[in-house]
Amino acid sequence: MIIRIMESKGLDIFTIQELLNNADHQANFHPETRWILRATLKTQTASNVQGRDVKPVLDYQVKWIGCESVVLWLLSNQVKFQVISYDLLKEEQDALDFDNEEVSSYPNNPNKLN
Repeated sequence: MIIRIMESKGLDIFTIQELLNNADHQANFHPETRWILRATLKTQTASNVQGRDVKPVLDYQVKWIGCESVVLWLLSNQVKFQVISYDLLKEEQDALDFDNEEVSSYPNNPNKLN
């Protein structure tokens, strides 16, 4: 899942990033179980009365296991966000494909299609 986070109500984008990362670290001690795979800083252009306004936004790549937790955290802290994609991340899809290949290669596998 890809979530775009925008500045909101006096919180700049870097403060939101630090708070969300701290919540992720507190809930998940082991690095492999963290909700957030990576964050990318981008800019978003919006038109307003005075002209064009360029604001920084963060695109978070959130693992499937952490989608609900991240969205609940954003909602409870009244942070503006937009879901860009509900798709599995490439790393997650690759892991699922690898696991399916491994299971189908077992001898006498009842799930193997002939």
